[in-house]
Amino acid sequence: MTSTMNKNPGPCPLCNAQGRKILFPVKIKQSQYVIVQCHQCELAQTFPLPKDEDLFLDEIAEYYGNSVNKFVPVIQRIRECLMNARASYYLSMLPRTGHMPRVLDIGCAEGRLLKSFLNMGCRCYGVEHKNYPESRFLCRDQISYTQGELETIELPEKSFDLIFLWHVLEHVNNPDAVINRAYKLLNENGLLVIAVPNFSSIEARLFKQLWFHLDVPWHKYHFTEKSVKYLVEKKHFVIIKNTTFCIEQNVFGLVQSFLNYMGWPKNELYEAIKGNLKYQRVFFLSIQVIVSCALFIPCLFLSLYESKKKTGSVLKIILKKAS
Repeated sequence: MTSTMNKNPGPCPLCNAQGRKILFPVKIKQSQYVIVQCHQCELAQTFPLPKDEDLFLDEIAEYYGNSVNKFVPVIQRIRECLMNARASYYLSMLPRTGHMPRVLDIGCAEGRLLKSFLNMGCRCYGVEHKNYPESRFLCRDQISYTQGELETIELPEKSFDLIFLWHVLEHVNNPDAVINRAYKLLNENGLLVIAVPNFSSIEARLFKQLWFHLDVPWHKYHFTEKSVKYLVEKKHFVIIKNTTFCIEQNVFGLVQSFLNYMGWPKNELYEAIKGNLKYQRVFFLSIQVIVSCALFIPCLFLSLYESKKKTGSVLKIILKKAS
């Protein structure tokens, strides 16, 4: 750990400022990282930067779940209802043009959100990592999927009405290049929707290594509102709406962070609802479920309070091209 903390992380990849500060160490299995943050734009980074090939080759089933459905059936059903509501909400924000809306989901995973848009009459396109299992994609005969780096794959420019970067920007190697490409792909009246964990939230500052949304090594970058604004405004986007509340992530994330803080194995309950259940741990998981039920209502009110103060655990930002 000491050798990692003594390394010079170099200039900020976003604003090129020197002298990034080390915030705290993170140890994941046999790997050691530190979280460093730029004093100027506030972008934080996992250092050294995790390599894609290591993550995808060793842990993709554990991270995404062992089947097309990421979660156990009851949670998956709730998730699908939320996807339908999300698709309906963002479609309602588009101007009525008479043409079939074109939706691009960057980092689409199995295409669950795109399936909701497909059912609402949209033309749907998904982009995923080159090592993501193609067999997991939903509705492959109706949704156009492409695998590879967004910066290099062929997509029609200025043709998309909605582009999503839903909990994806924190995973990519070059957020600046991704936002730049999104600008080129979006049409003049289109919307870009970004959701990222809020590194400036009360929870991030309180829980640090134990914060549920930190998710090292999968999360390479950690965004504050200031760093997101710096990133999108220099690429000629304007923010038309932002919030720090996400119904399916704020409350559960806070509950899981509290469980981590209590000393339970990190994110054990979350892994269980993904189907990564260790049967020798059933008794202990039962205790965590009971504790979680007791925490739910207080965490709900705390999440709502945090979001009202713009310090909730998830940043959701809707953008359009600057005039």
